[in-house]
Amino acid sequence: RKLNSKYVFENKWFKVRQDTVEIAPGKIIDDYFLTEFPDVVFIVALTRDKKVILVREYKYGVNDIIVQIPAGYKEKGEQPLAAAQRELLEETGYSAPRWTTLGSFYSNTSRDRGNVHHLFLAQDALPVGKQNLDPTENIEVVLEPLEHVLEKVFNAEIKVAGAALALLLATQKK
Repeated sequence: RKLNSKYVFENKWFKVRQDTVEIAPGKIIDDYFLTEFPDVVFIVALTRDKKVILVREYKYGVNDIIVQIPAGYKEKGEQPLAAAQRELLEETGYSAPRWTTLGSFYSNTSRDRGNVHHLFLAQDALPVGKQNLDPTENIEVVLEPLEHVLEKVFNAEIKVAGAALALLLATQKK
């Protein structure tokens, strides 16, 4: 049970909290650190000809150019599906008329609060406009057949866990 709690760092993207917790009678941990993140949405978007919409982008955190599916943070008060629809449109310029929820999964059950990964399948996606990227984004949109994308998952070329899981689950729903 939580005995005390204080924030030791806060910004727009995440917070770090230091809790004092009693994990068993008389056994107290006074430096249990938790990170608090917004939830994340991942979108497996399939075009009418069954190509997957991928995004290619440099990610500073891993110092690498990665290929994955469109994804992004859910804004406070925003429903996961609305966030997924917004992120797909912003990152790729595509929209889709058919959406299926693939599930919601925890990222790190020991040290994270929030950061739930909400996974979606968007079908019959079509380009409806231009990308509307954040100032920190530089995203190239790539279309690939679903079979090739699954090979990338199994060969660990798609390295983002939420993206890999969403792609595997999407093959069961299409």
